[in-house]
Amino acid sequence: MSSRLIINGFRSIEECLEKNPGRISKILVPSGRIAPRIERLQLLARERGVRVETNPNADPEEPVLALMKDYQYSEFDALIPELKEAVEAGQRPVVVALDGVTDPHNLGAVLRTAAFMGVNAVLLPKDRSAGINETVYRIASGGVEHVNVAQVTNLVSALKQLKESGFWIVGFSEHSEQTLAGVPADISPVIVIGNEEKGLRQLVRENCDFIVKIPSRGGLESLNASVAAALAMSWAVKLF
Repeated sequence: MSSRLIINGFRSIEECLEKNPGRISKILVPSGRIAPRIERLQLLARERGVRVETNPNADPEEPVLALMKDYQYSEFDALIPELKEAVEAGQRPVVVALDGVTDPHNLGAVLRTAAFMGVNAVLLPKDRSAGINETVYRIASGGVEHVNVAQVTNLVSALKQLKESGFWIVGFSEHSEQTLAGVPADISPVIVIGNEEKGLRQLVRENCDFIVKIPSRGGLESLNASVAAALAMSWAVKLF
C-alpha cells in the first residue's frame, strides 16, 4: 500500500535526502535570497540527484517542501527471515506492533522513538490505524527514514508468525496486574500497544505471552500511547 505525500520541516527532508533520496521527486525552495540552511539543503539535494525548483509562493514559516514519490511500506513477509535470523543469532531484535493507534501524532512520536532506540520494525494494521502521512513525517522528525514500517492485513496472524520466529509477545495494558519485572530479560520482544481509548483488542490480548502494565508512582494511572511505547522500548533495548 502507498500514499503520496508533500512534507515540510528541515529535519524530515534532510534525513530523507541522506537516507532515502529516491523517495523524493523534487524539492521546492523559496525564490530570491535564501538562508544558509536552505542553501545547504539545495546542495545536498543536487548531490543526491534530486531536482530542486523555486517556489515564489513559499510559506515563510515552512519555506521548503519535498514532493514525495509513493511511500512504500516494508513487506512484512520479507522482514520475517531477517528478524528470525537476528533472534537465532542472539541479537535480541525488537518489534513494535500498534493495535489500532489512530492518532498520527502518536504514530509519528512512536517512529521517532523507534528510530532513536534502534527498533527493528514497527507493524501497523492496514485498517482502523493511522498510516504514514505528512503529520507523521513532521512529528517523527526524520524517524520514518530509519525504521522498517510494515502494514499487515491481520495483526494477530503477524504476531503468530513472529512467535514462530522466536519472539515473545508483550502486550501493555493499564488494567494488568503484572509488571515488566515478571518478563524474562533475555527474550526478543514484540511490544504491543493498543488503541488510545479502547486498548488492546481481545483477540490480540489472547495472543500475547505477557500482558503487563507500567506501574504509576503518581496520581495518574494511564499514559499516552506514544509515551507508553517509548517506556516499553526503553525497557526492551535495555537503554538504562
